[in-house]
Amino acid sequence: MGYNMAVKRVVWPALVLATTAACATPVAGNPVAADVTNPKADAEVVRWMNNFCGVANYLSASGSYTLDSPPADPAEAKQALSTSLGRVVDVLNVAVHDLDELTPAPVVAADTAVEVILEPLSKARDKFTLAKSTVDEAPEMTLEIFAAVNQHLTEAVTMMSDGVEQVSLVSLPDDFREAAGQAENCNK
Repeated sequence: MGYNMAVKRVVWPALVLATTAACATPVAGNPVAADVTNPKADAEVVRWMNNFCGVANYLSASGSYTLDSPPADPAEAKQALSTSLGRVVDVLNVAVHDLDELTPAPVVAADTAVEVILEPLSKARDKFTLAKSTVDEAPEMTLEIFAAVNQHLTEAVTMMSDGVEQVSLVSLPDDFREAAGQAENCNK
C-alpha cells in the first residue's frame, strides 16, 4: 500500500527544513575575533529544534515499515490489515501528540511550521483510524468493505501529500535554522 511512502514524504521535507543549517562543512583555522553576528543560539530555541527534529526522526524511523504479502486466508488477511493499520495509527498518534506539544513555540513563525505539518497528519491519522475501525467492525472482508477501506486510505495519503506540498512553502526563522546545528536530534 502507498501509505508508507506518504509517511516518508512527510518526514523528508521536515528533516530538510529543520536541518538545513546543520549541513555546513567545517573550515580549518582559528577565528580572528568572536563571531558577534552568529552568537550561540538561545537555549529555548535549541530545545525546541531538538524536539522538532526528534519528531521528524521518529517519523522517519517509523516510515520504514513495509507490509508483507497478505495471507491467503481471509480471516488472517483481515487481522494482518488491522494490525498494519493499527501500527500506522499508533505512529501518527505519537507524532501528532509530540508536534502538538511543540506549540506554543518561542516565536509565532515556528508555530506556523508546526501547524502546516500537524493539520494534515491529524486528518490523515483520523482517516487511518476510520479505515482500521471499518476493518475491525466488518464480520468479513467483502468487496464493499475493501472499497471503503481503500477510499479512507486514499484520502489519508492525499491529505499527507497536501501537507508535504504546504511544508515546502514554510520556512523556520533564521535563529531556528541556526539552532539546528546545536540540537542533537537535528544532527543525526
